[in-house]
Amino acid sequence: MTEAIQESVSNGVQVVLLNRPDKKNAITVDMYQAMSDVLHQAELRDEIKVTIIAGAGPDFSAGNDINDFVEIARSPEKMASVMSFLQALTSYKKPLIGCVEGWAVGVGATMMLHCDMVFAAKNTQFVFPFVQLGLVPEAASSFLLPKIVGHQRAFEMLMFGEAISAETAYQWGMVNHLCEPKESLDLANLYAQKLCQLPTEAVLLSKDLLKCRAMDDIQMALMREGKIFKDRLVSDEAQQQFYKFLKKES
Repeated sequence: MTEAIQESVSNGVQVVLLNRPDKKNAITVDMYQAMSDVLHQAELRDEIKVTIIAGAGPDFSAGNDINDFVEIARSPEKMASVMSFLQALTSYKKPLIGCVEGWAVGVGATMMLHCDMVFAAKNTQFVFPFVQLGLVPEAASSFLLPKIVGHQRAFEMLMFGEAISAETAYQWGMVNHLCEPKESLDLANLYAQKLCQLPTEAVLLSKDLLKCRAMDDIQMALMREGKIFKDRLVSDEAQQQFYKFLKKES
C-alpha cells in the first residue's frame, strides 16, 4: 500500500486516511488503487464494523492530482484504478462515514455523496470544479447530487464550481453534523462506536434496504460518466484547462 493511504483499526472502526497533506491530499492513481484494495479487504474482515474516510492535515482533499490526469490522458488504461475505487465505494456494504475539514474538492466532495453519514468541520468548503476543467461530473454525482439537493442547486454547483460552505451543505442535506475544526474525526468516531454497538446484521441489511433502490441508477451513472470522462481527458478543452491550472500552480 502507498504511504499516502494509511489504515488503522480499533474497536471495530477502520479509519482510512488520505495522507498527503503537503499536496492537500490530492489523489493519485496509486492512492485510488490502495483505497480500492482497503475497502475490498474490509468487507472480508469481520472485526471491521464501520469505516471512516478522513484526511491528514487541514484539508480533506484537493481532489484528483492534475499531473496524474495528464498521465491518464496519455495512458488511458490507468483509469482502471479510478473506476475500481469508485466501484468499491459505491457498492461498499458496511457503514461508511465521511469526515471532512478544509477543502473538499472534486472527488473529495463527490466521495461524500456515497457516505452513509458525513461530519464536517465548520471551515469545510465543498467544490465541484469538473466543468471548469473541461470535464464532466464523476463518481455518479450527476445522479446523486440532484437527488440530495435538487436539480437547480446541483446544476449551479456543477456548472460554476463555486465553493459551498459546510453550513450550506448541512442545510441542503449533504452533511449530518457540523463541528469545530480538528474535531470531525472525534465526532465521527463517536457515532462509529454507536454503530458498532448495534446488531451487525441488522445494520448491514438496513443499509442495503436504504440503498438498493438507487443502486442500478448509481451504477448506470458511473458507467455513463466514466465513458464521457475518459473521452474528455484527451479533449482540447480539458488539455487547455489542465495546462492553465498547472501553469498557475508552478
